[in-house]
Amino acid sequence: MTTTPSATGTPPARRVDGSMSLLVDMMANTLDEAYAERAALRSGEASSTDAPSRRPRQRGVVTVAAIVVLGVVTGAAVSQVRSRQEADTGLRGQLAAEVGDRTAESDALDGRAEALRQELSGLREQALGADAAGRAVAARLDELGLASATTPVRGPGVVVTLDDAAPDPERNPETVEDGRIRDTDVQDTVNALWGAGAEAISINGQRLTALTAKRSAGSAVLVDLLPLKPPYVLRAVGPPAQLELGFLDGPVGRRLFDDSNAYGLRLEVRRQDELTLPGAADPDLRAASPVPAAAS
Repeated sequence: MTTTPSATGTPPARRVDGSMSLLVDMMANTLDEAYAERAALRSGEASSTDAPSRRPRQRGVVTVAAIVVLGVVTGAAVSQVRSRQEADTGLRGQLAAEVGDRTAESDALDGRAEALRQELSGLREQALGADAAGRAVAARLDELGLASATTPVRGPGVVVTLDDAAPDPERNPETVEDGRIRDTDVQDTVNALWGAGAEAISINGQRLTALTAKRSAGSAVLVDLLPLKPPYVLRAVGPPAQLELGFLDGPVGRRLFDDSNAYGLRLEVRRQDELTLPGAADPDLRAASPVPAAAS
């Protein structure tokens, strides 16, 4: 706002609120022009239509539809998961039953084979015991049977039991594997017993021969493709005191004893006055041939 001087040359009086023009403008025009324009536009849109806006209702319908679709999809997924779990449980039970049947069948065949071996041994002794030549052949066969572990043996010895550590929830999960018996532990124990003077050894009732393989498949220990379960009971025929001291004082016995204290492995060695070990199956001949008879 500009002022002009009066005719007398005296300047007009200054407004008292002249220095507060910004505050006066803010008090006089409290609503911004843009906000006023937007409010007028909204009021015009509301007056131009007779029906109320349907946007909130449409949004509610869309929300309900989305919830219904989500529920259907979730229900279908849960149903599929349950069906898959039931199928897996049924298949697992079927496989377990089949394994049990095959194991029972294998045990029955092993028992039948052992009975036939004993019957064959009796018939052989009866046939060869008729004369001196036959008895000499029978004695030679007994020596070969002991060497090949196909002849059952009986005598004093020791029993070595190896077992996994008992479950302990307070045990460090990183040391759980250290509390399990491995195939190498079984191999080392067998070799230590041979070195201590064992004459015959069996593991869980299975006679060991010079060709017996001991290895692992996952967490299972295999002896000639036969899976064994812990505890692993090794029976060794030989001088009991010599076998016990030779095993426990050797490097394998000391290592297993330390592992039992550190990780909870079970190691037990006890003497026994009489042990009976079964004979192994006759080996398959691959390269042998009969010795030609000497010319008379």
